[in-house]
Amino acid sequence: MEFEGEFSVASTLSETWAFLQDPEQLGTVIPNCQNIEVIDDTHYTAEIGVSVSHISVTFDVNAEIIEEVEEEYLEFKLTGNAKDGDSRMEATVAVDLSEGEDADVTDLDWEARVDVTGRIMNMGSRIVKSVGQRQINKTIENVKGELGEVETEESGGLLG
Repeated sequence: MEFEGEFSVASTLSETWAFLQDPEQLGTVIPNCQNIEVIDDTHYTAEIGVSVSHISVTFDVNAEIIEEVEEEYLEFKLTGNAKDGDSRMEATVAVDLSEGEDADVTDLDWEARVDVTGRIMNMGSRIVKSVGQRQINKTIENVKGELGEVETEESGGLLG
């Protein structure tokens, strides 16, 4: 499954970079993420729970920063096996960061490729992709909550 998008946050490039580099802070914005353990500067583990219809799975996830260009680009690789059952996931997430129109705004352009196998896929790829998109949307909403939402005319900034 492939996902992509872009969004902006009301924080400087250096603040946003620091947030994305901190596994414990990053873990607070990922739905159902817990028990984060930092192994070293580029490796950490966590448990991430996912529910698809009547099937709930908790993955033991190994995360690795596989490429980084300071304050410009970050790429993660995530692999995990379900605690119970035969489900497995592998994901690559890439994020391009750039300064927004204002120095206090960071634009994030991201893409993710996620492969899931096992019992959870019995629900069908369309349903699993829909759940994945909801997880991503909630993560982005949480990132904006932590770093600040950019006000626009539509969100009430100039009109509201």
